[in-house]
Amino acid sequence: MARSDNRNARRHAHDFADYAQEFLRRNSAYQRQFARLSGMRKRSGEMAAALRMAHTWGLEFPC
Repeated sequence: MARSDNRNARRHAHDFADYAQEFLRRNSAYQRQFARLSGMRKRSGEMAAALRMAHTWGLEFPC
């Protein structure tokens, strides 16, 4: 019984951002897009592509 209680306590310690991050980490389509964009140099056109990709996945980054 203690094992089940421990698992529930850990689950309740996470917020929506934690679950969203884990979803993206496991999503193969996101992984492919991220890998393609992370290999680019940061020029204006490529930054626009990165922002579009982020928006597609519901991500927001402070500028």
